[in-house]
Amino acid sequence: MRKAPVTAAPATATPTAPKASSSNPAASEHLRNPTLARALFAVWSGDAAVVVDSPPGAGKTRLITHLAHALHTRAGMTVAIASQTRAQGVDVANRTAATGAPTTLLTDTEKARPRGLHKAVTLTNHKRLRTGSGVIVATTARWLWMPTNRLAHFDVLLIDEAYQLTFADLGALGAVADQFVLVGDPGQIAPVVTGTARRWETQASGPQVPAPHALLAAHGDDTARLRLPQTWRFGQDTTELLAPLYPTLPFTSARPPRHLAASGDRLPEYRALPVAATGGTADPSVIQTATDAARSLLDTASVVTDDNATPLTPADVAVIVPHVEQAALAAAHLADLPDVFVGTINQAQGLQREAVVAIHPLLGHDPSERFALDLGRLCVALSRHQAHVTVITDQTTPALLTDARRERPDAHALTVQAELLDRLTA
Repeated sequence: MRKAPVTAAPATATPTAPKASSSNPAASEHLRNPTLARALFAVWSGDAAVVVDSPPGAGKTRLITHLAHALHTRAGMTVAIASQTRAQGVDVANRTAATGAPTTLLTDTEKARPRGLHKAVTLTNHKRLRTGSGVIVATTARWLWMPTNRLAHFDVLLIDEAYQLTFADLGALGAVADQFVLVGDPGQIAPVVTGTARRWETQASGPQVPAPHALLAAHGDDTARLRLPQTWRFGQDTTELLAPLYPTLPFTSARPPRHLAASGDRLPEYRALPVAATGGTADPSVIQTATDAARSLLDTASVVTDDNATPLTPADVAVIVPHVEQAALAAAHLADLPDVFVGTINQAQGLQREAVVAIHPLLGHDPSERFALDLGRLCVALSRHQAHVTVITDQTTPALLTDARRERPDAHALTVQAELLDRLTA
Protein backbone atom coordinates (compact mmCIF):
# COMPACT_ATOMS: atom_id res chain seq x y z
CA MET A 1 0.00 0.00 0.00
CA ARG A 2 1.61 3.28 -1.13
CA LYS A 3 1.28 6.49 0.83
CA ALA A 4 0.23 9.48 -1.24
CA PRO A 5 2.40 12.61 -1.08
CA VAL A 6 1.61 14.68 1.98
CA THR A 7 0.97 17.80 -0.09
CA ALA A 8 -1.52 16.18 -2.41
CA ALA A 9 -5.21 16.74 -1.71
CA PRO A 10 -7.78 14.27 -3.05
CA ALA A 11 -8.68 14.98 -6.65
CA THR A 12 -12.33 15.72 -5.91
CA ALA A 13 -11.72 17.74 -2.77
CA THR A 14 -12.11 21.51 -2.63
CA PRO A 15 -8.65 22.97 -1.99
CA THR A 16 -9.89 25.96 -0.02
CA ALA A 17 -10.02 25.86 3.77
CA PRO A 18 -13.39 24.72 5.16
CA LYS A 19 -15.52 27.36 6.79
CA ALA A 20 -16.80 26.90 10.32
CA SER A 21 -20.53 27.00 10.86
CA SER A 22 -22.02 28.21 14.12
CA SER A 23 -25.45 26.88 13.20
CA ASN A 24 -24.37 23.24 13.02
CA PRO A 25 -22.45 21.82 16.02
CA ALA A 26 -20.97 19.12 13.77
CA ALA A 27 -19.05 21.80 11.88
CA SER A 28 -16.93 22.58 14.92
CA GLU A 29 -16.79 19.09 16.46
CA HIS A 30 -13.10 18.84 15.55
CA LEU A 31 -12.37 21.73 17.92
CA ARG A 32 -13.66 19.62 20.83
CA ASN A 33 -12.26 16.29 19.65
CA PRO A 34 -8.49 16.27 18.98
CA THR A 35 -8.63 12.73 17.54
CA LEU A 36 -11.19 13.84 14.97
CA ALA A 37 -8.99 16.80 14.05
CA ARG A 38 -5.96 14.53 13.63
CA ALA A 39 -7.96 12.06 11.51
CA LEU A 40 -9.17 14.90 9.28
CA PHE A 41 -5.62 16.13 8.89
CA ALA A 42 -4.35 12.64 8.04
CA VAL A 43 -6.99 12.13 5.34
CA TRP A 44 -6.60 15.62 3.93
CA SER A 45 -2.80 15.16 3.88
CA GLY A 46 -3.24 12.14 1.64
CA ASP A 47 -2.48 9.26 4.02
CA ALA A 48 -3.60 6.08 2.30
CA ALA A 49 -4.80 4.52 5.56
CA VAL A 50 -5.59 5.65 9.09
CA VAL A 51 -6.19 3.32 12.05
CA VAL A 52 -8.03 4.72 15.07
CA ASP A 53 -7.93 2.50 18.17
CA SER A 54 -10.69 2.93 20.72
CA PRO A 55 -11.60 1.49 24.12
CA PRO A 56 -15.24 0.51 24.73
CA GLY A 57 -17.67 3.41 24.86
CA ALA A 58 -15.19 6.01 23.60
CA GLY A 59 -17.33 7.30 20.73
CA LYS A 60 -16.24 5.25 17.71
CA THR A 61 -19.48 5.82 15.81
CA ARG A 62 -19.52 9.50 16.77
CA LEU A 63 -16.03 9.84 15.32
CA ILE A 64 -17.06 8.03 12.13
CA THR A 65 -20.17 10.14 11.57
CA HIS A 66 -18.51 13.51 12.25
CA LEU A 67 -15.55 12.53 10.09
CA ALA A 68 -17.96 11.69 7.27
CA HIS A 69 -19.76 15.00 7.74
CA ALA A 70 -16.59 17.08 7.64
CA LEU A 71 -15.00 15.25 4.71
CA HIS A 72 -18.15 15.39 2.59
CA THR A 73 -19.80 18.72 3.40
CA ARG A 74 -16.71 20.78 4.15
CA ALA A 75 -13.90 19.17 2.17
CA GLY A 76 -15.99 18.15 -0.84
CA MET A 77 -14.88 14.52 -0.80
CA THR A 78 -17.00 11.54 -1.79
CA VAL A 79 -17.41 9.36 1.31
CA ALA A 80 -18.58 5.79 1.94
CA ILE A 81 -19.04 4.01 5.26
CA ALA A 82 -18.83 0.26 5.86
CA SER A 83 -20.57 -1.24 8.91
CA GLN A 84 -20.30 -4.86 9.99
CA THR A 85 -24.01 -5.57 10.56
CA ARG A 86 -27.28 -4.24 9.18
CA ALA A 87 -28.30 -2.91 12.60
CA GLN A 88 -25.01 -1.01 12.85
CA GLY A 89 -25.61 0.31 9.33
CA VAL A 90 -28.98 1.75 10.30
CA ASP A 91 -27.48 3.32 13.42
CA VAL A 92 -24.55 4.84 11.51
CA ALA A 93 -26.86 6.17 8.79
CA ASN A 94 -29.20 7.77 11.35
CA ARG A 95 -26.35 9.39 13.23
CA THR A 96 -24.63 10.61 10.07
CA ALA A 97 -27.86 12.22 8.91
CA ALA A 98 -28.18 13.88 12.33
CA THR A 99 -24.90 15.72 11.69
CA GLY A 100 -26.49 17.42 8.69
CA ALA A 101 -24.68 15.43 6.03
CA PRO A 102 -26.88 14.09 3.20
CA THR A 103 -26.98 10.36 3.89
CA THR A 104 -27.99 7.37 1.78
CA LEU A 105 -28.28 3.75 2.89
CA LEU A 106 -27.33 1.22 0.22
CA THR A 107 -29.72 -1.70 0.56
CA ASP A 108 -32.31 -3.78 -1.26
CA THR A 109 -34.95 -1.16 -2.08
CA GLU A 110 -37.46 -3.84 -3.09
CA LYS A 111 -37.80 -4.81 0.55
CA ALA A 112 -39.48 -2.81 3.30
CA ARG A 113 -37.68 0.23 4.65
CA PRO A 114 -35.40 -0.92 7.50
CA ARG A 115 -37.03 -0.61 10.89
CA GLY A 116 -35.82 2.40 12.85
CA LEU A 117 -34.28 4.18 9.85
CA HIS A 118 -34.80 7.94 10.12
CA LYS A 119 -36.83 9.60 7.39
CA ALA A 120 -33.89 11.92 6.61
CA VAL A 121 -31.94 8.91 5.29
CA THR A 122 -32.62 8.07 1.66
CA LEU A 123 -32.41 4.57 0.19
CA THR A 124 -30.72 3.36 -2.94
CA ASN A 125 -29.66 0.09 -4.52
CA HIS A 126 -26.60 -0.88 -6.51
CA LYS A 127 -28.28 -0.01 -9.81
CA ARG A 128 -28.97 3.60 -8.77
CA LEU A 129 -25.83 4.19 -6.71
CA ARG A 130 -24.17 7.55 -7.37
CA THR A 131 -21.14 8.86 -5.48
CA GLY A 132 -22.52 12.41 -5.52
CA SER A 133 -25.69 11.54 -3.57
CA GLY A 134 -24.15 12.15 -0.15
CA VAL A 135 -22.47 9.87 2.36
CA ILE A 136 -23.21 6.28 1.32
CA VAL A 137 -23.61 3.70 4.10
CA ALA A 138 -23.67 -0.07 3.58
CA THR A 139 -22.54 -3.24 5.30
CA THR A 140 -19.16 -4.66 4.39
CA ALA A 141 -20.95 -7.69 2.94
CA ARG A 142 -22.97 -5.48 0.59
CA TRP A 143 -19.91 -3.54 -0.55
CA LEU A 144 -18.19 -6.86 -1.29
CA TRP A 145 -21.27 -8.18 -3.12
CA MET A 146 -21.47 -5.21 -5.50
CA PRO A 147 -20.93 -6.19 -9.16
CA THR A 148 -17.69 -4.71 -10.51
CA ASN A 149 -19.49 -2.82 -13.25
CA ARG A 150 -21.80 -1.22 -10.66
CA LEU A 151 -19.19 -0.44 -8.02
CA ALA A 152 -18.88 3.30 -7.47
CA HIS A 153 -15.48 4.67 -6.48
CA PHE A 154 -15.07 7.02 -3.52
CA ASP A 155 -12.35 9.27 -2.20
CA VAL A 156 -12.46 7.67 1.25
CA LEU A 157 -14.05 4.63 2.91
CA LEU A 158 -14.66 4.80 6.67
CA ILE A 159 -14.86 1.37 8.32
CA ASP A 160 -16.77 1.08 11.61
CA GLU A 161 -15.90 -1.74 14.07
CA ALA A 162 -12.84 -2.44 11.94
CA TYR A 163 -11.42 -5.10 14.27
CA GLN A 164 -14.35 -7.32 13.27
CA LEU A 165 -13.11 -7.23 9.66
CA THR A 166 -10.48 -9.62 8.30
CA PHE A 167 -7.47 -8.43 6.32
CA ALA A 168 -8.76 -10.48 3.39
CA ASP A 169 -12.02 -8.51 3.36
CA LEU A 170 -10.14 -5.22 3.66
CA GLY A 171 -8.13 -6.19 0.60
CA ALA A 172 -11.35 -6.99 -1.26
CA LEU A 173 -12.63 -3.51 -0.38
CA GLY A 174 -9.62 -1.94 -2.06
CA ALA A 175 -11.60 -1.09 -5.21
CA VAL A 176 -14.11 1.01 -3.25
CA ALA A 177 -11.90 3.98 -2.36
CA ASP A 178 -8.49 5.64 -2.57
CA GLN A 179 -8.14 6.14 1.18
CA PHE A 180 -9.30 4.17 4.20
CA VAL A 181 -10.02 5.04 7.83
CA LEU A 182 -10.40 2.03 10.15
CA VAL A 183 -12.00 2.72 13.53
CA GLY A 184 -12.38 -0.07 16.07
CA ASP A 185 -11.81 -1.60 19.48
CA PRO A 186 -8.73 -3.87 19.61
CA GLY A 187 -10.05 -5.66 22.69
CA GLN A 188 -13.18 -7.03 21.02
CA ILE A 189 -13.81 -10.50 19.57
CA ALA A 190 -11.75 -11.24 16.47
CA PRO A 191 -13.54 -11.92 13.16
CA VAL A 192 -15.15 -15.33 12.86
CA VAL A 193 -13.32 -17.32 10.18
CA THR A 194 -15.05 -20.51 9.07
CA GLY A 195 -12.30 -21.79 6.79
CA THR A 196 -8.94 -23.29 7.74
CA ALA A 197 -6.27 -20.66 8.31
CA ARG A 198 -3.54 -22.92 9.70
CA ARG A 199 -1.02 -22.00 6.98
CA TRP A 200 -1.14 -18.33 8.04
CA GLU A 201 -1.21 -18.80 11.82
CA THR A 202 2.28 -17.34 12.30
CA GLN A 203 1.82 -14.44 9.87
CA ALA A 204 1.02 -11.08 11.46
CA SER A 205 -0.57 -10.02 8.18
CA GLY A 206 -2.43 -13.23 7.41
CA PRO A 207 -5.81 -12.95 5.66
CA GLN A 208 -7.63 -14.15 8.80
CA VAL A 209 -6.09 -11.47 11.06
CA PRO A 210 -8.21 -8.45 12.14
CA ALA A 211 -7.74 -5.83 9.44
CA PRO A 212 -6.10 -3.07 11.55
CA HIS A 213 -3.54 -5.47 13.06
CA ALA A 214 -2.61 -6.91 9.68
CA LEU A 215 -2.56 -3.52 7.97
CA LEU A 216 -0.13 -2.13 10.56
CA ALA A 217 2.04 -5.25 10.28
CA ALA A 218 2.17 -5.06 6.48
CA HIS A 219 2.15 -1.29 5.91
CA GLY A 220 2.91 0.29 9.29
CA ASP A 221 5.16 3.00 7.84
CA ASP A 222 2.40 4.17 5.52
CA THR A 223 -0.44 4.02 8.06
CA ALA A 224 -1.32 6.82 10.44
CA ARG A 225 -2.26 5.55 13.90
CA LEU A 226 -4.49 7.45 16.31
CA ARG A 227 -6.45 6.60 19.45
CA LEU A 228 -9.46 7.74 21.42
CA PRO A 229 -8.15 8.30 24.97
CA GLN A 230 -11.35 8.29 27.04
CA THR A 231 -14.42 6.16 27.63
CA TRP A 232 -17.80 7.77 28.20
CA ARG A 233 -19.51 4.47 29.09
CA PHE A 234 -18.15 3.35 32.43
CA GLY A 235 -16.42 4.86 35.45
CA GLN A 236 -12.86 4.70 36.69
CA ASP A 237 -13.31 1.41 38.58
CA THR A 238 -14.27 -0.48 35.42
CA THR A 239 -11.60 1.39 33.47
CA GLU A 240 -8.97 0.06 35.86
CA LEU A 241 -10.50 -3.43 35.79
CA LEU A 242 -10.17 -3.61 32.00
CA ALA A 243 -6.65 -2.14 31.83
CA PRO A 244 -4.92 -5.58 31.47
CA LEU A 245 -6.96 -6.15 28.30
CA TYR A 246 -5.58 -2.94 26.74
CA PRO A 247 -1.84 -2.92 27.51
CA THR A 248 -1.03 -0.70 24.50
CA LEU A 249 -4.12 1.52 24.74
CA PRO A 250 -4.18 3.41 28.04
CA PHE A 251 -7.43 5.27 28.59
CA THR A 252 -9.32 7.08 31.32
CA SER A 253 -12.97 7.57 32.23
CA ALA A 254 -14.75 10.74 31.14
CA ARG A 255 -18.19 9.57 32.21
CA PRO A 256 -20.11 11.92 34.53
CA PRO A 257 -20.94 10.48 37.98
CA ARG A 258 -23.42 7.61 37.66
CA HIS A 259 -24.22 4.57 39.78
CA LEU A 260 -26.92 2.09 40.74
CA ALA A 261 -28.57 2.25 44.12
CA ALA A 262 -30.56 -0.71 45.47
CA SER A 263 -32.56 -0.57 48.71
CA GLY A 264 -30.70 2.57 49.70
CA ASP A 265 -27.22 1.10 49.13
CA ARG A 266 -24.84 2.16 46.40
CA LEU A 267 -23.85 -0.76 44.19
CA PRO A 268 -20.25 -1.02 42.95
CA GLU A 269 -19.52 -0.73 39.25
CA TYR A 270 -18.80 -4.46 39.20
CA ARG A 271 -19.20 -7.42 41.53
CA ALA A 272 -18.75 -11.17 41.35
CA LEU A 273 -21.50 -13.59 42.33
CA PRO A 274 -19.88 -17.04 42.82
CA VAL A 275 -21.91 -20.21 42.35
CA ALA A 276 -21.15 -23.91 42.67
CA ALA A 277 -21.57 -25.07 39.08
CA THR A 278 -21.65 -28.85 38.86
CA GLY A 279 -23.54 -29.29 35.59
CA GLY A 280 -21.11 -27.65 33.18
CA THR A 281 -21.89 -24.61 31.06
CA ALA A 282 -25.64 -25.33 30.92
CA ASP A 283 -26.07 -25.91 34.67
CA PRO A 284 -29.67 -24.82 35.46
CA SER A 285 -28.58 -23.30 38.77
CA VAL A 286 -26.24 -20.93 36.95
CA ILE A 287 -29.00 -19.71 34.64
CA GLN A 288 -31.33 -19.37 37.63
CA THR A 289 -28.76 -17.29 39.49
CA ALA A 290 -28.22 -14.99 36.51
CA THR A 291 -31.90 -14.39 35.81
CA ASP A 292 -32.69 -13.94 39.52
CA ALA A 293 -29.95 -11.30 39.69
CA ALA A 294 -31.52 -9.46 36.75
CA ARG A 295 -34.96 -9.54 38.37
CA SER A 296 -33.51 -8.33 41.66
CA LEU A 297 -31.95 -5.33 39.95
CA LEU A 298 -35.24 -4.49 38.24
CA ASP A 299 -37.16 -4.79 41.52
CA THR A 300 -34.82 -2.72 43.69
CA ALA A 301 -32.36 -0.62 41.70
CA SER A 302 -32.36 2.93 40.38
CA VAL A 303 -29.88 4.83 38.22
CA VAL A 304 -28.53 7.74 40.21
CA THR A 305 -26.90 10.79 38.62
CA ASP A 306 -26.16 14.26 39.92
CA ASP A 307 -29.60 15.37 38.73
CA ASN A 308 -31.99 12.58 39.67
CA ALA A 309 -32.66 8.92 40.41
CA THR A 310 -34.60 6.83 37.88
CA PRO A 311 -35.84 3.26 38.47
CA LEU A 312 -34.36 0.64 36.17
CA THR A 313 -36.61 -0.54 33.36
CA PRO A 314 -36.33 -3.84 31.47
CA ALA A 315 -34.85 -1.95 28.51
CA ASP A 316 -31.98 -0.86 30.79
CA VAL A 317 -30.91 -4.43 31.59
CA ALA A 318 -29.02 -7.13 29.71
CA VAL A 319 -28.19 -10.76 30.50
CA ILE A 320 -25.09 -11.83 28.56
CA VAL A 321 -23.94 -15.45 28.36
CA PRO A 322 -21.13 -17.34 26.59
CA HIS A 323 -23.21 -20.04 24.84
CA VAL A 324 -26.32 -20.26 22.68
CA GLU A 325 -28.00 -22.89 24.90
CA GLN A 326 -27.47 -20.62 27.92
CA ALA A 327 -29.13 -17.75 26.06
CA ALA A 328 -32.12 -19.95 25.23
CA LEU A 329 -32.52 -21.03 28.85
CA ALA A 330 -32.15 -17.48 30.18
CA ALA A 331 -34.64 -16.15 27.63
CA ALA A 332 -37.18 -18.74 28.77
CA HIS A 333 -36.72 -17.64 32.38
CA LEU A 334 -37.27 -14.00 31.39
CA ALA A 335 -40.05 -14.53 28.83
CA ASP A 336 -42.28 -12.13 30.74
CA LEU A 337 -39.69 -9.36 30.30
CA PRO A 338 -39.17 -9.13 26.52
CA ASP A 339 -37.37 -5.77 26.73
CA VAL A 340 -34.49 -7.30 28.69
CA PHE A 341 -31.71 -8.10 26.24
CA VAL A 342 -30.74 -11.77 26.49
CA GLY A 343 -28.00 -13.02 24.20
CA THR A 344 -24.55 -14.42 23.72
CA ILE A 345 -21.35 -12.45 24.12
CA ASN A 346 -20.96 -12.33 20.34
CA GLN A 347 -24.46 -10.93 19.95
CA ALA A 348 -23.75 -8.30 22.63
CA GLN A 349 -20.92 -6.62 20.73
CA GLY A 350 -21.85 -2.96 20.37
CA LEU A 351 -24.52 -3.23 23.09
CA GLN A 352 -24.82 -0.72 25.93
CA ARG A 353 -27.10 -1.01 28.96
CA GLU A 354 -27.27 0.62 32.38
CA ALA A 355 -26.99 -2.74 34.16
CA VAL A 356 -25.67 -6.09 32.96
CA VAL A 357 -25.65 -9.59 34.39
CA ALA A 358 -22.90 -11.59 32.68
CA ILE A 359 -21.90 -15.24 33.04
CA HIS A 360 -18.11 -15.44 33.10
CA PRO A 361 -16.75 -17.12 29.94
CA LEU A 362 -14.66 -19.58 32.00
CA LEU A 363 -17.55 -20.80 34.13
CA GLY A 364 -17.91 -24.57 33.75
CA HIS A 365 -14.92 -24.79 31.40
CA ASP A 366 -11.47 -26.31 31.49
CA PRO A 367 -9.25 -23.18 31.62
CA SER A 368 -7.02 -24.63 28.93
CA GLU A 369 -9.83 -24.53 26.34
CA ARG A 370 -9.08 -22.00 23.63
CA PHE A 371 -12.72 -20.96 23.27
CA ALA A 372 -13.07 -20.10 26.95
CA LEU A 373 -9.72 -18.27 27.09
CA ASP A 374 -10.56 -15.83 24.28
CA LEU A 375 -9.80 -12.45 25.86
CA GLY A 376 -12.08 -10.66 23.40
CA ARG A 377 -15.08 -12.55 24.75
CA LEU A 378 -14.12 -11.63 28.32
CA CYS A 379 -13.70 -7.99 27.28
CA VAL A 380 -17.16 -7.80 25.73
CA ALA A 381 -18.79 -9.45 28.76
CA LEU A 382 -17.21 -6.93 31.15
CA SER A 383 -17.70 -3.76 29.11
CA ARG A 384 -21.37 -3.49 28.12
CA HIS A 385 -22.57 -1.64 31.24
CA GLN A 386 -22.78 2.03 32.06
CA ALA A 387 -23.43 1.81 35.79
CA HIS A 388 -23.11 -1.79 37.02
CA VAL A 389 -22.26 -5.37 36.03
CA THR A 390 -22.84 -8.53 38.08
CA VAL A 391 -20.56 -11.34 36.93
CA ILE A 392 -21.61 -14.92 37.69
CA THR A 393 -18.41 -16.85 38.46
CA ASP A 394 -17.58 -20.46 39.27
CA GLN A 395 -16.13 -21.22 42.69
CA THR A 396 -13.68 -23.73 41.20
CA THR A 397 -12.26 -21.62 38.35
CA PRO A 398 -9.62 -19.67 40.37
CA ALA A 399 -7.96 -22.89 41.55
CA LEU A 400 -8.11 -24.40 38.05
CA LEU A 401 -6.48 -21.27 36.63
CA THR A 402 -3.73 -21.43 39.24
CA ASP A 403 -2.96 -25.04 38.31
CA ALA A 404 -3.02 -24.25 34.59
CA ARG A 405 -0.60 -21.36 35.02
CA ARG A 406 1.89 -23.63 36.81
CA GLU A 407 1.92 -25.87 33.74
CA ARG A 408 1.94 -22.99 31.23
CA PRO A 409 3.56 -20.01 32.97
CA ASP A 410 4.13 -18.21 29.67
CA ALA A 411 0.48 -18.36 28.55
CA HIS A 412 -0.58 -14.73 28.24
CA ALA A 413 -4.32 -15.41 28.13
CA LEU A 414 -4.17 -17.47 31.33
CA THR A 415 -2.30 -14.70 33.13
CA VAL A 416 -4.74 -11.98 32.09
CA GLN A 417 -7.76 -14.16 32.87
CA ALA A 418 -6.37 -14.87 36.36
CA GLU A 419 -5.60 -11.19 37.00
CA LEU A 420 -9.10 -10.05 36.04
CA LEU A 421 -10.73 -12.85 38.02
CA ASP A 422 -8.70 -11.85 41.08
CA ARG A 423 -9.88 -8.26 40.69
CA LEU A 424 -13.48 -9.32 40.23
CA THR A 425 -13.54 -11.54 43.30
CA ALA A 426 -11.39 -9.36 45.61
